[in-house]
Amino acid sequence: MQYFRLLKLIRRALGAVNEEEMAHRLASLRAIGETALANGLVALLQEGERADPGLEPRLREVEAELALVRAENLLLHQEAARHGLGTRSGREEARRLASLLQDLQLNREDDALHNQQLTEQILDQLPIPIFLKDRAGHYLRFNKRFEEYTQRTREEILGRTIEHIASPRWAEATRREDALAWQGQAVQSERRLMGFDPPRDVIVSRSVISSGGSEYMLGYFTDISEQRAARDAMQRAVESAETANRAKSEFLANMSHEIRTPMNGIIGMTELVLESDLTPQQRADIGLVKASAEALMNIVDGILDFSKVEAGKLDIEDVPFDLRQMVEDAVRVMALRANQKGLELRCVLPPSLPRNVRGDPGRLRQVLINLIGNAIKFTPAGYVEVALALERDDDQQCEICFTVLDTGIGIPEDKLQLIFEPFAQVDGSTTRQFGGTGLGLTICSRLVILMQGELRVSSEPGQGSRFSFTVPLRHTGLAAVALRPAATAADGAMLAQDVEQPEAGEAHAASPGSLRVLLAEDNPVNQRLALRLLEKLGHRPTLAGTGVAALELATRHEFDVVLMDVQMPVLDGLAATRHIREWEHGGKRHVPIIAMTARAMAGDRERCLEAGMDDYLSKPIDLARLRHALAPYVAQAAAPVLDWHAALLRLDGDEDLLHELAALFLQDGPQLWREVLAAREAGDDDRASRALHSLKGVLVNFGAQRAIAASGVGDLDALEAALQDVYSELKAVIERA
Repeated sequence: MQYFRLLKLIRRALGAVNEEEMAHRLASLRAIGETALANGLVALLQEGERADPGLEPRLREVEAELALVRAENLLLHQEAARHGLGTRSGREEARRLASLLQDLQLNREDDALHNQQLTEQILDQLPIPIFLKDRAGHYLRFNKRFEEYTQRTREEILGRTIEHIASPRWAEATRREDALAWQGQAVQSERRLMGFDPPRDVIVSRSVISSGGSEYMLGYFTDISEQRAARDAMQRAVESAETANRAKSEFLANMSHEIRTPMNGIIGMTELVLESDLTPQQRADIGLVKASAEALMNIVDGILDFSKVEAGKLDIEDVPFDLRQMVEDAVRVMALRANQKGLELRCVLPPSLPRNVRGDPGRLRQVLINLIGNAIKFTPAGYVEVALALERDDDQQCEICFTVLDTGIGIPEDKLQLIFEPFAQVDGSTTRQFGGTGLGLTICSRLVILMQGELRVSSEPGQGSRFSFTVPLRHTGLAAVALRPAATAADGAMLAQDVEQPEAGEAHAASPGSLRVLLAEDNPVNQRLALRLLEKLGHRPTLAGTGVAALELATRHEFDVVLMDVQMPVLDGLAATRHIREWEHGGKRHVPIIAMTARAMAGDRERCLEAGMDDYLSKPIDLARLRHALAPYVAQAAAPVLDWHAALLRLDGDEDLLHELAALFLQDGPQLWREVLAAREAGDDDRASRALHSLKGVLVNFGAQRAIAASGVGDLDALEAALQDVYSELKAVIERA
């Protein structure tokens, strides 16, 4: 708009109505010697096209150009007078042009002032504080919101730096952030203005802009007081919820411990009584006691698991176990209930089913018991069937499909999804025929998901229901025979002095695979139960009633494994384990330690493993679970260093070839072992697993079952010791050849 006004004034002064006439007039000026004047007018027209009169630097440049034109015009007049060109018409033309230049200058000054005022009015209308600084940090432009937030007047801010309007701390931080912005970085910082009540929280943003060949820093404040208040309120709510959750978790942990400790004794001792000579009626009565106790424990486990699932803190184990035995145990637990209702409880386990696998036997057993219990509850007559099928199998893992079907009342199609909701039942009325908490299927579904499976259901009212899920389980590499229970034998328990000796069984010689077990347990009932179970499995237990006694015995005698109760007086199991591990750093042999605890909350397993324990058993502990926990160590103790006869059979009796393979392994075995150690040290589990698999593949050639068993346990110290035994035996065989 300014350009057109300028063009109009120049045309009027020169008497030109279009561009062609203007060019002619300018040429006439040059012809009479007014070249500088003509060039100045052209420069003004060009400047009009690109000038931004709102910026003071450009205005000063234009003023300088006008001064130059005036000086040149004065020189021209002097030159014209000297050459006799000072005619009347010439003087009038010069005065007219001088008046034109003066009008142009005034016009430019008015436009600059107008635009500056307009810019400041626009800035003042903006709802956020804005400022403009030069490279030295002087404030050149800012709006009223900036004056309000800094609590300074315009006179106190204009032309000054941050040191004049802010505290030293704020000024230092501002200088540091400005330096980063001048380097081209986008800088944002969160600040709190304490001069307000309540304080205001702002984000200060900066960026560098260019204009008229100069650089400026443009900045603005964003008020985030409401967002900060909401964030603080949310944080307080989260902290309050976490505090409540911790209190709830602690309550559940204590409740679990208080229930599991006596229930461990009830279930364990009734199991032992059931194996003694009883009348049919006594057996039925004791069996009902045991089934009721296990049902109670299942409810406790369900409540705890639901709490942990809701908190996202449920742990899934990865331990070796006997799959067939686990299923048979679950079916056995529920058989009495089925018999009481006159139902047939079937169990279908195909011969192709792998026996020794790694996974979470406790959770699988819990899911099966829940599904079987539901099936029994909703089946008035007929049968309930538990069936397993092998869906996929390879060297590393297998996929097992678990199915529980019944001939019960069935589920309407519109209720199939409802049954997986917490506290929901198909019949939720107070007069419903079948009771329950409505948590069972919810827990089952979530446990299966955590085990990388999915619980599916199909049903038809009046025809029964089918629940099934498929989960992946890893192979252990152990032969099935390795997990068979050892023959029953006992030497009697060697006791620490602070524990009264329980009734000892008749002494027998140690059987192959018999373990020297240190039992650290303070509860008298659980002591008696654990000793009886260990003796029943053919092991040789030593009892310690405190953590101090356990530490003393573990560091003075050799044991194959330690069963360590976590909660004990004087020194708890975690602390005792740490002391044992520190003692082992002096070059002592690694002693496997298995935690035993009545606590079953999220994080308990991790705390045990972090303390240096090798495995974890939650109470109540029964014969089957104890057998599974000790099975890898039994396999180590019972297995021979080499089975040369079996190795020869694999090679059709070619002894020369077997000697050649032995010599190669003596060369390559140490390198394979170094590869395992390097992978473990690097934290590369896949590489370590491949290296162990290669090592076991060679060990199989020599029937080195002890070393193979040690590799399945994951105890590198035990595996290294077993390998050294293999090397020694192979060297002896080669030397005898």
